[in-house]
Amino acid sequence: MSVPQQAASPAARSAEDARRIAAVRRVLTAGLPPHSLDRLTRLAAQLLVTPYAQVSLLAEDQVVASIHGIELSPEARSSSTDDSLCGLTVAARLPVAIPDTHAHPQAAALPPVTSGLVRSYLGVPLTDSEGLVLGALCVYDGVERSWSERDVGILGELAASVNAELELRALAADMTRSSAQLELALGAADIGSFDFDLVSGSLHWDDRLVALFGYDRATFGDDWPSFEARVHPDDLPRVTAAVDRAVESSGDFAAEYRIVVPGTGERWIQARGRVLPDMLGRPSRLLGAAFDFTELRDTRDRLARLLETMSDAFMALDAQWRFSYVNPEAERLLGRRREDVLGRSVWDEFPEAVGGTFQQQYEHAVTTREMVLFEEFFEPLDAWFEVRAWPGPDGLSVYFHDITERKRAEREREDAVREREQAYAAAEAANTRLALLADASTRLSASLEPVAVLRTLSDLVVPQLGAWAVVALVGETAAPLLGRDEVPDPMRLQVVEVAHPDPVEAARLRELLQSLPLSLDDAAGVGAVTRTGEPEWLAEVADEALVRVAPDEAVLAALRELQLHAALTVPLTSRGRRLGAMTLAQPSGGAIDRALLLDIAGRAGAALDNALLYGTERRTGITLQRSLLPRDLPEVPGLQLAPRYLPGATGAFVGGDWYQGVPVGDGVVLAMGDVMGHGMRSAARMGQLRAIVATLALEGHRPGELLTRLAASSDVLLDLELATLLVAHYDVPSRTMTVASAGHPPPLLASPGEEPAYVELVPGPPIGTVAGTYPETTVRIEPGATLVLYTDGLVESRSAPLDEGLETLRRSLRGIRLPPEAVCDHVLRELGRGGGGEDDVALLVMAATP
Repeated sequence: MSVPQQAASPAARSAEDARRIAAVRRVLTAGLPPHSLDRLTRLAAQLLVTPYAQVSLLAEDQVVASIHGIELSPEARSSSTDDSLCGLTVAARLPVAIPDTHAHPQAAALPPVTSGLVRSYLGVPLTDSEGLVLGALCVYDGVERSWSERDVGILGELAASVNAELELRALAADMTRSSAQLELALGAADIGSFDFDLVSGSLHWDDRLVALFGYDRATFGDDWPSFEARVHPDDLPRVTAAVDRAVESSGDFAAEYRIVVPGTGERWIQARGRVLPDMLGRPSRLLGAAFDFTELRDTRDRLARLLETMSDAFMALDAQWRFSYVNPEAERLLGRRREDVLGRSVWDEFPEAVGGTFQQQYEHAVTTREMVLFEEFFEPLDAWFEVRAWPGPDGLSVYFHDITERKRAEREREDAVREREQAYAAAEAANTRLALLADASTRLSASLEPVAVLRTLSDLVVPQLGAWAVVALVGETAAPLLGRDEVPDPMRLQVVEVAHPDPVEAARLRELLQSLPLSLDDAAGVGAVTRTGEPEWLAEVADEALVRVAPDEAVLAALRELQLHAALTVPLTSRGRRLGAMTLAQPSGGAIDRALLLDIAGRAGAALDNALLYGTERRTGITLQRSLLPRDLPEVPGLQLAPRYLPGATGAFVGGDWYQGVPVGDGVVLAMGDVMGHGMRSAARMGQLRAIVATLALEGHRPGELLTRLAASSDVLLDLELATLLVAHYDVPSRTMTVASAGHPPPLLASPGEEPAYVELVPGPPIGTVAGTYPETTVRIEPGATLVLYTDGLVESRSAPLDEGLETLRRSLRGIRLPPEAVCDHVLRELGRGGGGEDDVALLVMAATP
């Protein structure tokens, strides 16, 4: 297998290298133990019967993340990418198989080869969720060896597991960074402190806590009754008991309770503290802190609802190993109802786990305060489990799922390796099946367009598995694909895809099969399979079946002309939804791999369901986004305005890009913003932010002052993570515009007879990060000048750096003398955003008129 030459330009390769280096750094800084990667490299060596296997990641240097067969010191795990065999796999972006490295022109001179360690090599690329190649999973030997397609298939399957593990590590790195940011934010938050003298009964609160409980210094009594007066009567006994336990044990205090503040109502308080002894060891003082966590508690309740519906099993154990929470999936896997186990010790409920791997790993996590990941068989449940356990302040959070089927598959592959000489033909068939399934998963998940998913499904099965195929969906599922707006009959099925190697024959089949009155009440065929969810195999298609489905004699004659000899119909399902069914025909005989087709149909059902859900949610999001944007901009003498909003053509629904125009005095306040994230939540936050900006503008605040006030109160006014915002006030009589930016790209000004140029700004921090100052810049805008405000979706793309997009936008306004509406169309066309881009685009053009 040769290494293909790369056609990418140096600039494109440099950008890709930078992205790869950043992605690899995320993986390497995750802080997770290497056990899971080590298991996969060891499994690769075992399955392919080689002495060595390793996972290499390529950043500035090659980093060996895991290796089997060789002990490497930390220093030896890093080496130059120029000396790396895995660099050939990364450059090829395809599997690289080298039977004899001494005879390979690109490998022969590399140090691993010249040292005599590597004589034969097989490597497959490792990619992230965006398809970026991060490194390679490889096996190698010190002797010559021929690599088969089966070997490549097995290593490719294992590479998929390595990819999933690398993605988990990247997410862990993000979580670590987010946790650090949260800690900094809590340090700057308003958290009150208290000091309770257990001997004298004196209770001291800082000013924040006094205000939180609705007191002032004059009304707060500095004693326990002042505290009791505000605690909800239903919660007071529980809080008092928690304090008593902390005092008796000279330990920690923790409580969540409600307070009732006159004129404010109920609020939830979370308090933490610790009892300090005196010199004789007697409890002396209880020191601690408290804060209002009403909103946080609401968030926690939403998280609890999420845990209830998640597909992974989850359980929480308190510090005494008692069950404190069990979600429905955990109930199913454990075979226990939550009401039967809550409050009971996990070791009492499952005594077989005492002293075994489960207890050892759980106790290790609690002792070291580190996450543990392990796989273990639990005999009482007759199942293998993959378990992730995270220690927390109140106990242990455990995620787990049943991997029995995966373990069984691994054992089957191990048996196949040991017996490959005796069962070569069967192994080749299994490899073909695995390769087809791997290809099916990749291709089916590559698009979120339902028509493209169905076309890919057809390409996968025809003619490889049958002569032709037809897909029929239930009415509500088929309607969007057929472009019908009327309410469909829920009992009817519609033919939406017909595949045949001959396009003319495919068209004839489509016309014929779409005339059949297919129904969920049918006794056989796609209707019955959709209804029951069970596949239907007909080794011979009887004429009675054709008579039963044909609406008239002409259609019956056409069906008979098809000369159907065998047919297999499989359901298309996802998440418990029965979308429809696919029939595969093979007129001339030959065995159809039913298990293979069922597997492909299952993956196709999930991909089709995702595509349909994506389309529905995207349409809903776009509708919400457009409804929140202003329908008309103000008409102000002396200027003209024109806006554009385009939702992203790819990605998750819509984003938070927005614009605003507010008439103020003899001018107008213009705003352009971008709320971080996508989907309806970002669109809703955008609507909130737009309303607040309009209100502050109407109150007469200058741009810099407006941004300062907004930043200072964003945590109170908005449930907002981060947003960039540019505010500009144009005064028509003086022809001047005052601009301030909160991390937003600068506006572009094109004045008559001058080169278009970006307004020089000193931006302040984005809204939702930290409070800051927002310097103002004032520019003169002469009659005939054009000003362009925009979001980053206009100038950013994955294929080109930001500077290139900004320069393209600047050049697009050279010599342009068009009204704002025409300028909008011209700019979108010049930057290739006429039909939308990768991200949302908001655009606002202002022209100063005489």
